[in-house]
Amino acid sequence: MKKKMKSYRKADTESKIAIKRYAIQYSDESIQLYEDEQKSLQEKLKKLNKKEHDLVMK
Repeated sequence: MKKKMKSYRKADTESKIAIKRYAIQYSDESIQLYEDEQKSLQEKLKKLNKKEHDLVMK
């Protein structure tokens, strides 16, 4: 009986670790998507600023 309980606790611990790993991985992917989107928006802003500057200079 003790061996079964130990086995269940080990499986429970392993599943908790797997869930935490997944959560960390998901969080990292979300951060990467956010950073990529932020870079894209910064590039668009630079282009708009350049176009605005060109229009002002005309």
